[in-house]
Amino acid sequence: MLQRTSDIIEPILLCLFRAVISLKFYYQGWSEFTTVVLRKPGKPNYAAPKAYRPIALLCTMAKVLTAIVAEGMARILESEQLLPDNHYGGRAGRKTTDAVHILEDKVKAAWRKGKVVAILFLDVEGAFPNAVTDCLIHNLRKRRIPEHHIDFVRLLLSNRSTRLKFDDFLSELIRITNGIRQGDPLSMILYIIYNADLLEIAANAKEDSLGYVNDAMAIACAKTFKKTAKILRSFMEREDGGFQWSDDHNSRFELDKLAVMFCSPKKVPREEYPELKLRDQIIK
Repeated sequence: MLQRTSDIIEPILLCLFRAVISLKFYYQGWSEFTTVVLRKPGKPNYAAPKAYRPIALLCTMAKVLTAIVAEGMARILESEQLLPDNHYGGRAGRKTTDAVHILEDKVKAAWRKGKVVAILFLDVEGAFPNAVTDCLIHNLRKRRIPEHHIDFVRLLLSNRSTRLKFDDFLSELIRITNGIRQGDPLSMILYIIYNADLLEIAANAKEDSLGYVNDAMAIACAKTFKKTAKILRSFMEREDGGFQWSDDHNSRFELDKLAVMFCSPKKVPREEYPELKLRDQIIK
């Protein structure tokens, strides 16, 4: 509909969108949406909340405006190099395969130096819905995003409400106080700003990290796997480490989904692979 009527509605939308930015006023109807709750296929128990996937149906007209803002913000982020270079996904010219090639290069570079590598894959539970708005605004300022963009993000994430819909049930409006609007054209950029600090924790040549939107990995290089396990534990548990970022950003790591991959240039007996203990949880 937007494409077929663009010649008619473009002047009207232009006036509306300019008014939103200049007057700092966001139409309340755009902040109300429906969240459809769908069953994840193949789950053994549908009495568990995690067996369902909520899908937010946002106003398409509002997405046109956020797409424009997203394009402008992305241009600023890339031209001014405001994001960590090891952050992939949601950025122009950076694909999944690029992240895989970079990881492979880091592993083989360590092997050439006679070292081994351990990689901790981090999984954030409910990454987008649990993002704290005030923390996001702080991170936007920290990354030197222009104030008019920050004002728009604050408007976008304020006074929101949704109705839950599943089967024949439709709830009353429920107020939303936190979270980034998943499925919005701006959501990807906002989240990679939100978790950029996680990818800047690495403090020395033995540590490194990679990120792809809300997925991240901590990388440790050392002479033995036991030493890499200690490095990864320090990465996560020290002050200003991974768990500190998790607590500060309301982004809980789902420990039962964390995984460690040990990379060696030669075959190593299974008993030589150490266990990684994080917050009283053993990750094998």
